[in-house]
Amino acid sequence: MLENIFRQTITEYDLIEKKDRIILGISGGPDSLFMLYQFHNLAKEYKLHLVCAHFNHMLRQEADDEEEYAKNLCKNLGLDFISEKKDVKKFFAGDSLEQTARNLRFDFFLKCSRHYKIKKIALAHHKDDLIETILMRLFRGTGIKGLRGFLPKSKYKGLTIIRPLIEMRKQEIVSWLKENKIEYCLDKSNFEDKFFRNRIRLKLIPFLEELNPSIVQNLSNLSKTISLDYDFIYTFSRNAFNLLKKGDSKREVKLSLEGLKKLHPAILKNVIRIAFEEVKGDTRKLELRHMDEIIDLIFKRPVASIVHLPSLSVRKEQNIVIIKTLIL
Repeated sequence: MLENIFRQTITEYDLIEKKDRIILGISGGPDSLFMLYQFHNLAKEYKLHLVCAHFNHMLRQEADDEEEYAKNLCKNLGLDFISEKKDVKKFFAGDSLEQTARNLRFDFFLKCSRHYKIKKIALAHHKDDLIETILMRLFRGTGIKGLRGFLPKSKYKGLTIIRPLIEMRKQEIVSWLKENKIEYCLDKSNFEDKFFRNRIRLKLIPFLEELNPSIVQNLSNLSKTISLDYDFIYTFSRNAFNLLKKGDSKREVKLSLEGLKKLHPAILKNVIRIAFEEVKGDTRKLELRHMDEIIDLIFKRPVASIVHLPSLSVRKEQNIVIIKTLIL
């Protein structure tokens, strides 16, 4: 039964504890509604305090109706509900509409976290979402970190993000809702092949399943294996970063030049990524060509050389390399 998979996932990945306070990201679609009902069923047993958070992207005509549906459902279940409405298109700057929506949605979750003083957020990403993410990153170019997809449990700006549906397929969720006669909202844009993720979902994955019916499970297993490997590499790299760091500043990181030169190439790249995260908050827009240029700076270019990157600069001095943010 799907309820048992939900419970097993929570136990296996240690996602919740007794008396937890959790924000549930609710859209009104099948995945988040299934998650909502499962948490509601566990609330008494685990003595949970649940808050449902809905972000209205204003991208479709049905968006207001979906918000109202989610609000009424939470009211009927006796759960706290909070929502925010923002026109995502007005914030779109030509990069990625999906990423713009994701950034605004997480900003909303952060506000909810501060308002309710809750540090744990549950998102309804399932196994199909995981595989789509891995394949998208593979096509766009990624390394070992990207091939993990997303994790059952992760940290984001002080929040703990949990994904209790990660071990189940989309069709299983939809079937459960139909069997239990639970209505849900349907996002028709998920069936438009103008979006890259939708083409992966609607065309590529069915084709891959024709070649190998186990492809989704195989890629899920790959994600788990890579996650373990990356955790080891990251921990080792973080220790190396702490040893090489000189001084402490929010806007820049200074690293020992000689220490960087002694690192294994795989660890060196991860130390650079960690430095970027320290001063910028993430590694978005850090491409392979940027990494190659920084490594060339470290080993071959003369002192006082500078590499200019999106919102960052990397400067080589006599004994140190300085990675500095250009954003005030």
